[in-house]
Amino acid sequence: MHRPNASRRARRAVALLALLLSAWAAGAQERMPGLDTRTELVRLAPGVSGTLTLPAGRRGRPLAVVLVLPDADGPGPRSAVYGQRLLENGIALLEPDFAGGMADDAPLPPAATRLALAIAAIAADPRLDPHRLVVLGLGEGARAALLGQAAGAGAAGVPLALLYPGCDADLAAAAARMPAARAGAGPVLLLHGDEDAANDRGECDRLAAAFPAAAAVHHRVLAGASYGWDAYDMVRPGGVTRLPDPAGSPRRAWSRPDLMTTVIAADRVLGFVLAAVGR
Repeated sequence: MHRPNASRRARRAVALLALLLSAWAAGAQERMPGLDTRTELVRLAPGVSGTLTLPAGRRGRPLAVVLVLPDADGPGPRSAVYGQRLLENGIALLEPDFAGGMADDAPLPPAATRLALAIAAIAADPRLDPHRLVVLGLGEGARAALLGQAAGAGAAGVPLALLYPGCDADLAAAAARMPAARAGAGPVLLLHGDEDAANDRGECDRLAAAFPAAAAVHHRVLAGASYGWDAYDMVRPGGVTRLPDPAGSPRRAWSRPDLMTTVIAADRVLGFVLAAVGR
């Protein structure tokens, strides 16, 4: 079994280097291997940056964008398959790194703060269309997306794609606080596996039912999938690992990552995003 061992200290060093590089190379851009894309650093707050990736062929109209909120272990290859499918279809990506600029074991900023900072950065970039925005959260990032929007961060009605968020009573209560009017309720994708102890099927059913009817919840369950199916880079094929519990408890969530499940999930996410942004 493999345990992730990246420390906050290492993440802080990476974040500091990223900010230093962006200071002397503002506007410098890098191509993503395998795709004709452009990647650059975006400063969200002092000590906090994000990675913005733009698809090829941008002309005139501002781009639809997906805000990717990573799991508690921070940004990394777990979002790569989702990102590639979205970029191939002309969707821009912003993935913040709030953990990288913090002290070891320090708690992440409140969900509403993270969501508001990232959405503000999108709204400030004329290349991006904040009215065609979807928030994609993985694990703890999915919790942050829902809790942040329920707390009033960002614009109401932003569509949410919630992957294995740790379904529980706290999330159901947050869902019940979402705007009930159709004009203020965005669609929601709730996606988890049927072999995920951190996302009990009954609890996820209750979470899906807690959203106002106007939210148009798409509740999908992947057969044979565990928690964090997209962490396949951490283990050998067929191996297992343990990831941080999305609800923040000291226990860890068992994961049996699988690339094929990740590809299926990425197609689910892509279909939801394209419908949500009107493409």
